[in-house]
Formats: sequence, structure tokens, C-alpha cells
Amino acid sequence: MSTIIMMFILPLGIAVYFWDRRNYAQNLDIFREYIRQTSSADLTESEKMDRIDEMFYQNGYTRIERSLHSLTVEKKHFNIGILFISVGALTYFGLLLYLLYYRFVLKPRQICIDLYAQETMRTRGC
Repeated sequence: MSTIIMMFILPLGIAVYFWDRRNYAQNLDIFREYIRQTSSADLTESEKMDRIDEMFYQNGYTRIERSLHSLTVEKKHFNIGILFISVGALTYFGLLLYLLYYRFVLKPRQICIDLYAQETMRTRGC
């Protein structure tokens, strides 16, 4: 029974991995739209940054740096697709390897927001 389950975990993991990548890109677009709407609202700079900071906090991001017009947040992204791929390819050793990878190797994704920059939200080169 477990051999049949393990046989389907690898293709399921590949499908979930690509679905998760597409979903992450859609979430970034939603964040960009929210930041654009908030930055064009009739609020003070501190109120704008408070709203943007609260939005990222509610989505599980940790604040790294904040100033009056810029914000840097980060989050480690647990990808169940990669977990399924590693378990499907290496059985139980894959679970251990993924947990070690997540804990010690995986770097958190950083997002930088600057209200005065031409590009208000950057995900690379913060």
C-alpha cells in the first residue's frame, strides 16, 4: 500500500510545486496593488506605512527594517511541493533532508517597499 502512495507523491509534488509558484506570483501582484492603492490614498506617510506593515504582518511576514517611507519584510516559504518531491524521490530520507534544508539552508524571501521609488515593491536586490 505504501509503495502505491509513494508512487503518486512525486508527480503530485511536481504539480503542487508549480501551482505554488504561480500562487506566490499572484500574491505578489495583490501586494503590489494594495501598496499602490495605499500610497495614492490621502493619508500621512506614517499611516500609509502602518497599513502596509499591518498587511504584511497578517500574512506572516517579519519586519526587518522600517523607516518613515520604506519597509523591509521577510518570510521563509514552506513549500509542500518540494517536500512531496523529496519524499517521493528519497522516501523517508527525503523528509529529513527537506527539514534540514528548511531549517539551515533556505533563506527567507525579502520584500522591500519604498513609497518614493519608481518601483514601490521589490523582491530582489533589497
